[in-house]
Amino acid sequence: MLIIQNAKILGATQTQDILIGDNGRYLEIRPGITPEQIPGASVIDAKGMLVAPTFVNTHMHFDKAYTAIGGRESSLETLEDSIRIMQQIKRDYTVEDVKQRAVRAIRECVMYGTTKLRTNVDIDNMANLVGLEGVLAAKEETKDICDLQVVAFPQEGIFCNAGTERLMWQAMEMGADIAGGMPAAEWLDELKSKHVDLVFEIAEKYNCLIDMHIDQSKDMFDRTLEYTAWLTLQKGWGGRVTGGHCTSITYQNQSHAIKVMKLLREADVNICTNTQVLAIMGIDQEPRTRGVTRIREMVDMGINVATAQDTICDGFHLYGTGDPLDYGLIGAYTAQYNTPKTASQMFDMLTKNSARIFAPDESYGVAVGNVADLNIIDAPNVQEALRTRASRPYILKNGRVIASYTKSATLL
Repeated sequence: MLIIQNAKILGATQTQDILIGDNGRYLEIRPGITPEQIPGASVIDAKGMLVAPTFVNTHMHFDKAYTAIGGRESSLETLEDSIRIMQQIKRDYTVEDVKQRAVRAIRECVMYGTTKLRTNVDIDNMANLVGLEGVLAAKEETKDICDLQVVAFPQEGIFCNAGTERLMWQAMEMGADIAGGMPAAEWLDELKSKHVDLVFEIAEKYNCLIDMHIDQSKDMFDRTLEYTAWLTLQKGWGGRVTGGHCTSITYQNQSHAIKVMKLLREADVNICTNTQVLAIMGIDQEPRTRGVTRIREMVDMGINVATAQDTICDGFHLYGTGDPLDYGLIGAYTAQYNTPKTASQMFDMLTKNSARIFAPDESYGVAVGNVADLNIIDAPNVQEALRTRASRPYILKNGRVIASYTKSATLL
């Protein structure tokens, strides 16, 4: 048994105590739980710190992590140039290399309080299935500290990259959890639609979720998002389909964009905006764009919007730490969220909105009966947590402390 005393639970108005059972689930949440009532229980004094459910990061690329530790040279700094940089790197993948880098990235994400992670893995005729094998090995090695979902991701397209259709089916047989896609990589609009159809076919065959990079461009004529939403609506797969990035809608005219967003809401398609990477990628003429989807409008319309890290130091992006309070702060800047209310909306994108994407049928949060995956954050509220990227002295999975992150500085 574990008692957490003096916890300021996210959304609560007063401090409470939390009792966690030996089965790793919340047994009681109320004021006045004491060690005398539960002989032998361990005790953590939260001292009024914020207690929030585990962070959930639903968009990563662990096969690529840390491949740019030595630098990233690019004359154009565009998405297309970043893809080209990674093409040579992934041709040289080995299973052990991918595994080691993925394990490092997973452990660092957990260190910051993220115990539910989803990663894309490139499936194409350059990496073949080497990256997948390495990431699946990393998943096995880290299974005690996080829940990891693996997306079969055709980065180079399916029909414009010979052999990828076959490899996608093989990836699912090997143990990929989720059907991914990137229809914008195809040469023709008809092939983009065919790409989406195949991803839905795979998902139906394996009864799995869908998570595609959709319209990841600044081209207003990329319009796969609306087709994906329409298919989702027709199949009744609300909550099971996620679109990553979805930036082209930002460049479409307002009338059309509103129509698409209404369809997304009706179909219950999730959107995961990854504000760090696309904000830094692509040299625009002035005035420069922010490179993100219509975050504020989508949230205000009731669409489930999350945000994620995306990449850590690879051919796309020199930076990235895996800390949700880091990429969440950047998300607040790019969404122009500058009040306590909108800061809370950004925090929701790091937690409960992402949890809906990760496991739409599972319960989540600090509530009796749920699994006790939580963070104790040294901040009085979410805006201070984001502003300071606060310490997390206790990180729990299944009711057990597995990590601690302390941010400190001393003036000498």
